Amino acid sequence: MACRTENKEIGDHEYSVVQWSADKAMLMKFKLIKIFGPSLAMLATEDGGSDSESLSKGLHKLFENNSPEDIVATMKECVLGVAMDGKRLTPSSYAESFSADDIMDIYQIFIFVIKVNYGNLLKGQLAERFLAKMKENL
Repeated sequence: MACRTENKEIGDHEYSVVQWSADKAMLMKFKLIKIFGPSLAMLATEDGGSDSESLSKGLHKLFENNSPEDIVATMKECVLGVAMDGKRLTPSSYAESFSADDIMDIYQIFIFVIKVNYGNLLKGQLAERFLAKMKENL
């Protein structure tokens, strides 16, 4: 089966994500589980407290075993190669295309990449809940 492509408008741009090859998908799945798995599981199962308390606990769990640099590098690795308005994001175009004002767009692009590649496993619910909490509380 060929890798599928999905498109989505995020912010002021159209993004196109091509599903990864099996080798990259397996490698990235393990990287993502290592980094985000425990905190997403905590967010999904957190029963008591407010959303901001749940987000705080999830973020604390995220940084227990991961440096900010590792998290950012993995997210960037996922986003590189995505087409923005028809042009593939490379390390240099990524740096030129996004500023601190675009952080929420980067998170949304990252979640979109995850949905395209692992939608059949995640159904996007954990990732969407995490993104919604971030939007509310940051």
